[in-house]
Amino acid sequence: MTLIKTVFWKKNAVVLIDQNALPLVERQVVCSDYRQVIAAIRDLTVRGAPAIGVAAAMGAALGALAFSSEPVEKFTKKFNALCDEIAAARPTARNLFWALGRMKTHLDEVVR
Repeated sequence: MTLIKTVFWKKNAVVLIDQNALPLVERQVVCSDYRQVIAAIRDLTVRGAPAIGVAAAMGAALGALAFSSEPVEKFTKKFNALCDEIAAARPTARNLFWALGRMKTHLDEVVR
């Protein structure tokens, strides 16, 4: 059995298998901006609790690249707002909240 990567990182982009196209077509959606990841989560392009969590975390990382040179305090504020925006994409997705919580916790540990 061949495993298919449904969510992965490639060249500063999040790549998703478009679940809406399956099983007839295997199409990749390349998200070069975190807002595209939000749209993919909201529009059910990415499905399944684990995949949604991974996509959310990768979307947060992708968004953070845009302001990675900011001072720590400003970065943290923007990152938390970004995570809240991603969380709003699918308000009932537990894995999404879990993944974003892990991202926020890790940031807190790093900046301490």
